[in-house]
Amino acid sequence: MTLGEKICTLRTGKGLSQEDLAQRLEVSRQSVSKWETGQSVPDLEKIIRLADLFGVSVDELVREGERPQPPQPEPQVVYVKEKREWTAAQKVGICLLAAGGAITLLGLAYGGVLSLVGVALLVLGLPLLLAKKHPWIALGWTCIVLSLLVLNPHTSVTPWGLIGGVRMFLSCYPEHWYYATQLGVSISVARGLLTLVLIALTWRAWRKKRQEKELP
Repeated sequence: MTLGEKICTLRTGKGLSQEDLAQRLEVSRQSVSKWETGQSVPDLEKIIRLADLFGVSVDELVREGERPQPPQPEPQVVYVKEKREWTAAQKVGICLLAAGGAITLLGLAYGGVLSLVGVALLVLGLPLLLAKKHPWIALGWTCIVLSLLVLNPHTSVTPWGLIGGVRMFLSCYPEHWYYATQLGVSISVARGLLTLVLIALTWRAWRKKRQEKELP
């Protein structure tokens, strides 16, 4: 918008005629008409009085086009190193690994079954530390595998140990209820129940993962 167009717009917005504006600026009506038609330009004094009269700045009155914006500073990219936070399962895994390593070293130094205990703790700590999803399920299956390899594998009837443990309980109780029998039945039943729980949890986790993949 030119200076003349701005004067005309501001004048009509104030409800002034060319004659009224001329009287306030102490000029002739023809001068105001020439300003608005672009035939002449008011001097600096008249421009200042026009700006005061219309309630605008001199810059807004005389500048054509949009006001240039100052250059924006380039945003500074700050790289923040993420602090790794251990989950509760990973913390437990770290403790098991540390304890297993220490016990293994003691077992190697003094002999005995300490080495086996230390190795077992190391094996149990690894799934908790390394499994990104469902670490407790991974730990449970690790316990099942270790139990089948080490503890009473002879009762591993499907589901692992539960049926065999119940059968042993029914066949041995109460006439042949010895300590070894109690231990075998306890291990078998506990392992079987844990197996059923792990099967249900694993199936549920698999179904949930499959549903997430099917979502758009």
